Amino acid sequence: MSLLKESTREQQSKLAEYCKTGIVPELTGILEENLHHYRRLVFNIGIDTIETAYPITYRFLPDEVWDKLVYEFYAEHKCQTPQVWRMPLEFYEYCVEKDIQGKLNLPFLNDLLYFEWLELEVHTMDDIPYPSFDTEGDLLNNLLAINPEHKLVKFTYPVHILAATELEGKEGNYFLLMYREKESGKVQCMDVSILYAYILEQIQNGLTLHAVLTDADSLFQINNFEMLKEHAINFINDLKQRQFILGFLNA
Repeated sequence: MSLLKESTREQQSKLAEYCKTGIVPELTGILEENLHHYRRLVFNIGIDTIETAYPITYRFLPDEVWDKLVYEFYAEHKCQTPQVWRMPLEFYEYCVEKDIQGKLNLPFLNDLLYFEWLELEVHTMDDIPYPSFDTEGDLLNNLLAINPEHKLVKFTYPVHILAATELEGKEGNYFLLMYREKESGKVQCMDVSILYAYILEQIQNGLTLHAVLTDADSLFQINNFEMLKEHAINFINDLKQRQFILGFLNA
């Protein structure tokens, strides 16, 4: 039940709508010449939040295209989150829903926006308890402990590798590992092949590296288990150095 009088609630709703659209409503008890200050303050906070979350897209799109896009989002979209820092997620979802990439003939735009949002999401994600693990063990036959605060994402365009100006015509299968370091809180990004993405997924599903490689050797038609093992162990050791592979799960 609302604690506000209906007339007060109606006035607040009209003021909020004005801050979004810039269309002056009929309001009582307010000086119209001061009204634009409310719009300017609220609008600037929202726009600055979006531009800060999407610096690559902001710099890539022509100013008139970007301005029109964010103005339309701000005016049309009814934000569901009370947290300003999560507004950029709704901006991304708005662009997907409205097929902005199709309208702008930029087929990589959704991937680019999601990549930029992902860094903010991983950086601010809730803490996830780390598993109990040992630092010594058998890489092939012991279960590996991985950093739980991560995302493994498939993209159609290599938005995490190339500049936005170089993405046209680069459609394919690309995988990004993004994780947050436990001590520093820094977000790290790593491009991984489809094979290594598969290995990480299966390790996360509770398989040993040996079991994963046995399946992968056949699935990817490598037919050279020793070579696959050598490369995979190098990959896992690299992830240990990068603080993504933590060690060996305790039984």
